[in-house]
Amino acid sequence: MSDTNPISTPPAPPLPPPAMDQPPLTAPPESGTRDNRGSIVVGGILVLIGAIFLFVNVFRLNFGDIWPIIFFIIGAGFYLPVLLMPRDRRNLAGLLIPGTILFGLGAIFFYNILADNWGSWAYIWTLIPASVGLGLLLAARVGNWGGDTLKVGFWMFVISIGVCLILAAFFGGGNAGLIGAILLIGLGVFLLIRSIRR
Repeated sequence: MSDTNPISTPPAPPLPPPAMDQPPLTAPPESGTRDNRGSIVVGGILVLIGAIFLFVNVFRLNFGDIWPIIFFIIGAGFYLPVLLMPRDRRNLAGLLIPGTILFGLGAIFFYNILADNWGSWAYIWTLIPASVGLGLLLAARVGNWGGDTLKVGFWMFVISIGVCLILAAFFGGGNAGLIGAILLIGLGVFLLIRSIRR
């Protein structure tokens, strides 16, 4: 009886450890870029304010005659972030509303000073809601807020302008009444043509 050696099989090599899922590489937050944008906005506002006061002092202007420029400076402060940060423009579009209101107030007060017609507040105050409507229009365009906001802004602007022209025709007197009546007719014709073309 002969001994037979069974064929021995080599041991199986150990399995490699499972590969760990590597987290995706993400770019670091652009903190420096955002800080840079903020510095650009602040720097732009300071340059604008400094340029205005330099102009006033060089040309010896009476600040009592141009004080409504303060509204334009503050309004520009609301506009600058939207203009200087194109990537965040949609998120910042709401800033155009207060900026436009301030521009409207500045324009109204400049008219009062230059024309020396403070009695025009009997009708010119209606341009304030008109500036709100215009601000809504701009913000809706830039921020892509949808058609409903555009309609609200448009009709707020048109109705306010129409009321202003009606009041100017009644209370303006002289050229203001004549111009108000003519512009009121023009606004009516515009709305009629706009409705017919639909």
